[in-house]
Amino acid sequence: MKKSRIALMSTALVAAGATAIGTATTAQADTTNPTTNNTTTGQTQTAKTSQSELDANIKDAQTAVNDAKDKTGQAQTAADAAKGAAVQSKSQASTAQATTTKVQTDLSTAKTAEAEAQQVADSATDDAINQAQDAVTNQQNQNQQLTQTVDTAKTDVDKAGDSVNSAQTVVDQTNTDATQANQTVANAQAQVDHAQDIVDGKDSATAQQNLATAQQDLSQAQTNVKQANDATKQASQAVSDAQTKVTSAQTSVDQANQAQSAAQQNINTATQAQAAAQKALDDASQHQGSTQTFTLGTEYVNALKAYNDAEGYNLNSSDPVVQRLIKASDAMSQMLKFQSNAVDKNIKINGRQDLTPEVLSQLSTYAAQLINSMRDEFGAPHVIVTNGSVKFAGDIADEVTADQWILAVENAHDVPAINRAAAKNGLFSKATANMYEDAALAKATSNLGEWHLTLDDFKQMIFTSLQSFMANDEEWSHANSILGAAAHGKDQYFGVSFSDSIGENVLGAPGKTLNFDSHFAFVPQDSSYWVDESEFDKTAIKNETVSANEIKQLESDLATKKTATNTAKTALATANTNTTKAQNTLTAAKTTLATAKQQQANAQTTLTNAQAAVKTATAAVAAAQKAVDETSASDATKQQALSDAKAALKAAQAVQSQKQASLTAAKVKLATANQALAQAKVKLANAEAALKAGQQALANKKVYLDSLTHAAYDQAVQALKVAQTTADSDAVTYQQLQQVADVAKQVLVAAQAKLDQLLQTKALNDAIDRTNQETSQSKSAQGESMTNTEHDMTNGGGTTLNTKYALGTEHATTGGNTVTLKAHRALSAEQATTLQQRKAAMAAATTKSTSTLPQTNEKADRTVSVLGLMVIGLVGLLGVTKRRKRI
Repeated sequence: MKKSRIALMSTALVAAGATAIGTATTAQADTTNPTTNNTTTGQTQTAKTSQSELDANIKDAQTAVNDAKDKTGQAQTAADAAKGAAVQSKSQASTAQATTTKVQTDLSTAKTAEAEAQQVADSATDDAINQAQDAVTNQQNQNQQLTQTVDTAKTDVDKAGDSVNSAQTVVDQTNTDATQANQTVANAQAQVDHAQDIVDGKDSATAQQNLATAQQDLSQAQTNVKQANDATKQASQAVSDAQTKVTSAQTSVDQANQAQSAAQQNINTATQAQAAAQKALDDASQHQGSTQTFTLGTEYVNALKAYNDAEGYNLNSSDPVVQRLIKASDAMSQMLKFQSNAVDKNIKINGRQDLTPEVLSQLSTYAAQLINSMRDEFGAPHVIVTNGSVKFAGDIADEVTADQWILAVENAHDVPAINRAAAKNGLFSKATANMYEDAALAKATSNLGEWHLTLDDFKQMIFTSLQSFMANDEEWSHANSILGAAAHGKDQYFGVSFSDSIGENVLGAPGKTLNFDSHFAFVPQDSSYWVDESEFDKTAIKNETVSANEIKQLESDLATKKTATNTAKTALATANTNTTKAQNTLTAAKTTLATAKQQQANAQTTLTNAQAAVKTATAAVAAAQKAVDETSASDATKQQALSDAKAALKAAQAVQSQKQASLTAAKVKLATANQALAQAKVKLANAEAALKAGQQALANKKVYLDSLTHAAYDQAVQALKVAQTTADSDAVTYQQLQQVADVAKQVLVAAQAKLDQLLQTKALNDAIDRTNQETSQSKSAQGESMTNTEHDMTNGGGTTLNTKYALGTEHATTGGNTVTLKAHRALSAEQATTLQQRKAAMAAATTKSTSTLPQTNEKADRTVSVLGLMVIGLVGLLGVTKRRKRI
């Protein structure tokens, strides 16, 4: 058990003891000493005193009941805590018992080791130690000599091995010499036999026949050499021709590959160019400007110029010049038609906040495109959309909107608003008349909330406004203004915007309407219009829209690129075909070359074999010729050849005998050397075995010496001490844990007994309460009689009861203890019987409360026993602090 766990259990025991002390004190308050009832002072006084005592007793009894309820809960809690501690202590005691058993086993083993060590120590005398030391020294010397013997034996084995190797070399050489001598003898014998045959005249005809055959074979071999040589030359030529074809084919393949690579590069370039052209077209299509046109026509241009030259504004409307312009205007107007754009319809504009500078720039660019196309027809300078001109137009529209100026109502320009906008942009702003704008009623709607318009709607407003400027059959000053009448020969800065104002009954339209007026702002470059040019941003807004002509050019360029791509693809296909053909030709040429080289190799082999056959045939002819010469020689010559052959045979046989003798001697030496080597190995093995035995003997003697010098004894004693210490520590631990477990059990039993007592006390108090209740209910039936008369009453069963009717306090004494009953009035026979039964129950309960404590045989006061339990718990704490760590 860990120290913390023992401390926790001991603390629980102390707490349980403290609770038990408090409970015992409370329980003792339930018993009282006898109370004397003085009845000699008269009935009236006695009645008052009894009533007061009754009220006090009722209050005390109620308080006792409440206290008993509280203490019952406390006692049950203490009992539960004691029970848990007891269970834990029992488990720890079991663990301690197992530990003790193991320690006893270890102690027994240690004692056995100690006895063995003691036996060794008893024999460890000085003489025995000296003898053991001498034995170790002598053995060490012997081992040193044995080591030297082993080293010598190893040297002898090495020398014997060298001798064996040397002898084996000699045997091998002499065996070779003997073999050669034997062959020489065999050859010499064959020469003797051949010389004898010649002397005897044998094989003369055969020699002639052999010579003729050999000569014929030589002639055929020479013919074969010539043919093989010719075939070799032809094969070499075929290889050379095949190699030339391979080289040529490889060149063709290389050229075809280069052409293929060039074609692939061309197609890559063409494809990239086509992709670039496609991308350019796609990008341009996304930024394609409106295809809207505003064509004046030649007649309108000429009619307007004639009108201006004739100062037509001073002419009557019936004047031919004016009529011509009216007709041209009507004709032009009939040709004009607004072209809606699906993309623009998706751009929502629901209020002025949506007329951003970007939107106004796009609208101004759109208007400028239409105006410049008309000015091109009329031969006038262009308009330029800049940041400053767009801002100026927007400021005009904002100022007019702020004034809620409606062109259709006022039928005039809002000059103050225009001047305010001009002042904001560094322009002349003191004019009394309009200097900058052309305005038109663009749109009117009954929708007074969100506009619910699109960019396409505003472009249509621009188109409609221009149409009203250029063809209204009434005046053409706006038309001239649009066409640059005030441009002073230079391009003008231009921007367009829209004001919105709510009016009522505008142009006869009933109710309120939201009116949009378009404001086309033109700023000439003439210096008279400028006050502070730094406040006007003249940076031109790049028109990212792409015209239809540019689209057509891009489409034409894409078509050209596609054609180039297709041409490159065709060229690549042709190059691929040529490359395949060239590769096939090269493969065939390489196959032919390989075949030619194989045929060349075969021809060379045939030639080599034929040349070898010529050599063999030439040697055969020479041999056959020699045989013929020998058979044709004189007898003396033949005889001399026989004698020479025999002499050579004899000499060869002599050499053979000598070589054989040398071989025999060498084998004898080899056998002797092998025997010496085997003997040396045996000596070495014996010496090594003796050394090993000596080393083991030395180790044994050292062990014996060590045992005599107390080393083993000390180890045994130390092991015994360790085992004994461990056993003692475990025994103490077990005793402490067992004691704690026993105390826990006693506390549990005492707490349970107290709990039972408190429960019974509570039941008794409940009985008293019920009696009081019954007494209170019976007062009206019994009356207020104050007599001390005794009555004999017979119950329903005929039993006579002696019942005392008195308004006083009654005491029942049982077992030496007096229990105070609640005051009562004139009880009935049934109530008296019930009360007597409850008195007996209360007496029994009182007797049980004074019973002996479990396992202590102590009476009544249990404070000392509980204090003892607390002391035991503290001892458990002290025991933990003194525990030694197991070794």
